Amino acid sequence: MVIGKISLPFRVLLSTTTLLLLITPSIMSQEKDPVIERMVSQIDTQTDADFIYPYEQTKFVPPKGKTLLIMGQTTESITEYLEHFSDQQTPGGWSAYWGIPEFTGITEGHKNETGSTQNHQMLVDDFQNTVVHSAMWMVGKWDVAKKTYKGEYDKVIKKYSAWAKSVNRPIYLRIGYEFDGPHNELEPKEYVKAYKHIVDLMRAEGVENIAFVWHSYAARPFKDYPLSAWYPGDDYVDWVGISVFGHAYGGNDFGPHCDDVLKFAKERKKPVMIAESNPINGIKNDSNEVWDRWFVNFFNFIYSKNIKAVCFINEDWPRTSIDGISEWKDGQIYNNEQISGAWFLETDKDRYLKQSPELFEQLGYQRK
Repeated sequence: MVIGKISLPFRVLLSTTTLLLLITPSIMSQEKDPVIERMVSQIDTQTDADFIYPYEQTKFVPPKGKTLLIMGQTTESITEYLEHFSDQQTPGGWSAYWGIPEFTGITEGHKNETGSTQNHQMLVDDFQNTVVHSAMWMVGKWDVAKKTYKGEYDKVIKKYSAWAKSVNRPIYLRIGYEFDGPHNELEPKEYVKAYKHIVDLMRAEGVENIAFVWHSYAARPFKDYPLSAWYPGDDYVDWVGISVFGHAYGGNDFGPHCDDVLKFAKERKKPVMIAESNPINGIKNDSNEVWDRWFVNFFNFIYSKNIKAVCFINEDWPRTSIDGISEWKDGQIYNNEQISGAWFLETDKDRYLKQSPELFEQLGYQRK
């Protein structure tokens, strides 16, 4: 699917012998709200030992017990998020989208036909010490994938490569995100050829600060092809990504297709990220039901499955006018004060990596 600067928390020095605490006023009030504390206490923080395994041939993975926190996904939604939560810590990264046929939305803002704006450079200019979560649109329709591996978009790939090298920070690039989704109509052989062509060309251009993400829809796949048919190989994949939308409404089990992706990632020894997520049935201002029905399952999954990065899309879906999701509702967390309070009480934990001068070092990235 297809967002200013946040003020830093004030500092409270208790004494010369105590630790320096960084606490925002809103967090202090959250901790005093028994309803919010009870909401967060429902989350099971245990990790299934089956999902603790060594990673191989990957990049920019958080340390043990840590999860990189990312928010998305348009300039407009990022601006609104900052306006509502100016006293909160900046997440560890932001999302932006672009399409392989054109070099737009990268070095300057680009408003697409849905009325939303993408601007990768804005994320670099406005947010120091954060990662870029970059989604490359590439589908089977209109021969987009075929044109990609035939080299018709090589100029675009080279321009993106030059930009990526210039930003001097980790970039997580989702090539043909939701590759197995029926809405993308990607034939596996064409996808693999296009994916490998993109990676090979970027490497030939000398790009070293991109982690390549193989992002599955984690639902019934296009034409029921097996997941492995889309896999370009261990040398081409740093991370495995999944989408979590309707999945989380059914409890802690996100279904057999999601299970298949997690199993595949473990077999290939790749870290897993939730690359896109939102409670698509909406967040109401007069009910906390969505916390019990979606958020608790969502966070349980993050802990249980040892998810190493998570991107939450803070979006009012009806205003996006995206084809195929007309039934999706407004899923912005600031619709409900207690939902947002519980969200921040949970994500302000040390487990979640946010913006900080130490972030890149924690991810194993060396500045140049």
